[in-house]
Amino acid sequence: MRDAALMLSEAAREALAWLEGEWQRAYSGTGKGKGWRSFNLVKQLQQKGICQTELHAWQVLEELGRSELIDLPPGVLLSPRAKLPVRVELAAARREILIAVSPALDPRLELEPRQHSAWRRALEGPLGGWSIKDQLALAEGLRRLANDLPRVYQLSPYVASARYLLGSSKLLEALPTELVRAFGIEPARFQAAETWLLASVPEHPERLLLIENAQSFSQACRVGCDKRLALICTFGYGLSLANALESGDRVRLVGQGTAGVTLADLLRLPCPTYWGDLDPEGLRIYRRLRHFLPDLALSALFGPMLAALEAGTCHPLDALTGKAGQRAAGGWPRGLDQEWLADNQIELLVGKPLELDEQEALLFRLQE
Repeated sequence: MRDAALMLSEAAREALAWLEGEWQRAYSGTGKGKGWRSFNLVKQLQQKGICQTELHAWQVLEELGRSELIDLPPGVLLSPRAKLPVRVELAAARREILIAVSPALDPRLELEPRQHSAWRRALEGPLGGWSIKDQLALAEGLRRLANDLPRVYQLSPYVASARYLLGSSKLLEALPTELVRAFGIEPARFQAAETWLLASVPEHPERLLLIENAQSFSQACRVGCDKRLALICTFGYGLSLANALESGDRVRLVGQGTAGVTLADLLRLPCPTYWGDLDPEGLRIYRRLRHFLPDLALSALFGPMLAALEAGTCHPLDALTGKAGQRAAGGWPRGLDQEWLADNQIELLVGKPLELDEQEALLFRLQE
C-alpha cells in the first residue's frame, strides 16, 4: 500500500494525506472513522485547494480508486465521466495503519461516548506515559467524584483531588479541563483554598512592598525594611498574591506584626511596589499583580539588577537554574535572581519605585 501511495500524482498524494488526517481525527474523537459522500468530497477537495477544478477532483478520486487506496461500493469506479453519488471510505489497509498508530483505549476504562474523545486527546498529551493501571484508577476516581457531586464542591480542588484521584492534590487542576468536564465535573465550582501569605508589618507602615521569593523576604526583614514598610512574600506562582486576591476573605496573614491586620488593610497603603526575579516569569507575576493593583510599580531594586544583567551577570533560563519551564520572551534570553542584590542596595532603594521609563522598557522587552 505504501508503494501504491508513492506512485500517485502530487495532487492525489495530498488528497490522500488530507483524507487520512480527517479520518484519524474522527477516530481519535469518537472511536469511529469517517466516510464521505462523493459529491461533498469533490467540493471539499476544491475548497482545500488540493484540486483546482471539479474535473481535477474527480480525476484524483479516480486515481485513488484505481490504486485501491479508497473503498467504494462493489463494481464502482469514480471518474469524471461517471459522477456517481456514492459513499467513499479509506481502504481497509489504510485504516488499519492509522488505528495502529492511534492511542488505544482499554475497554476496562468503561468510558461513556462523551468521555471517549477527551480521553483519547489526553492520551496524546499529559496521559501519554500513564500505565493502564493508573488510567483505570483515574477513570474510577473521576466517576466516584462525579457521583458525590454536588457535595464535593464544598471542598477545595486540592482536597477533592487528593481524596478521589490517586492521592494527588494537584491532579484535578492538572488534567485537561475538557476531560474533567466530560465526567460532569465543573472545576470552577470547587471552593477556593484558604491562602496564607507571609508578612512582616510595623505598627505604622508607610508603604507596601511585595516580594516574590522567601529568601529575599527574609533578607529584607534582616536589614530592617520591615521597620518602615509592610512586606508581603508572594511565593511566585506557587502561592501568588494574585490568587490570594481572588480568594477574598479566605486570605490569612502570618508573621511579625500581622495580628489584627488584614490583606485589604495593607493593599490600601500608598505607592505599593513589587520586587522579584529579573526574568520573564518574574515580570509576568508583576503584570498579573497589577491587574488587581493598578497602582503597583516595579521597585527601584530592579535598577542595579538590570545594570548587572546588562553587564553580563546573568544565567541561562534552563533546568540547572530552575527556569526550564519559563515561556520564552524575545528580549529575555537570560535572567538574574533577586537574591543577588546586596544588603546596602536594599537599604538604599527599598520603598522607591523604578523610574517610569525603565519600567516601560522592561515590560516592552517582555512583549518582544
